[in-house]
Amino acid sequence: MNTMAVRELELLKESLRLSPIQKDLLIGSLLGDGNLRFHQRNLEATFVVDHGFRQKDYVQWKYKIMRDWVLTEPKVLERIYHKDRERKLVSLRFSTISHPDFSLLHKVFYRDGKKVIPRNIKEIIKSPFSLAVWFMDDGNKNHQAVFLNTQQFSRVEQDMLRECLKENFGLDSTLNKHWVFNEKQLWRIRINTASTKRLYSLIKDFLLPSMTYKIPLIPVTTSFEELRTG
Repeated sequence: MNTMAVRELELLKESLRLSPIQKDLLIGSLLGDGNLRFHQRNLEATFVVDHGFRQKDYVQWKYKIMRDWVLTEPKVLERIYHKDRERKLVSLRFSTISHPDFSLLHKVFYRDGKKVIPRNIKEIIKSPFSLAVWFMDDGNKNHQAVFLNTQQFSRVEQDMLRECLKENFGLDSTLNKHWVFNEKQLWRIRINTASTKRLYSLIKDFLLPSMTYKIPLIPVTTSFEELRTG
């Protein structure tokens, strides 16, 4: 990168500050599949979005929100699946420029390079928009309820998330066993049937059409349009 390009990038970084919607997107993503990383010699963190190619509409939606922070459009990434060397995984990825705002969030959500749930999570995730992003990242339906795939976090951290869901959004949940990995029992959050309907009422204005498969119809005979207007 030549001297002029370096200076232009420095000026861009100085001009940028996270908007409320961008920060809410980051918070929801960090509870889900999003990551903050320090690339190579960068002194500040970057935000990385990487979803399976089937979720390309979702990646493009995130890209549009974060566009001011991104120098190149989302790119297709192919890699070998570690559990099956004959299988390729195809995803769509973009990353932002490095910036102190991302480094501040990294200090909150990471310990020793591992993503964690901060103790003050109730003060951090209050927006239904963040909740919608978290759900679109990590939610999936289970009959008339939904799971949040929180297996990467400890049981204590997941209990903190459950308390946050209850106090900030009025959502009741339990911890359910998922699978055993490396002789360790993994757990995930299950939002109960009644609260799943409330969840939908909270996030329906932000839920992308391509993501509606993740949430069940409640009741089965009720259409999404009826739920939107009901």
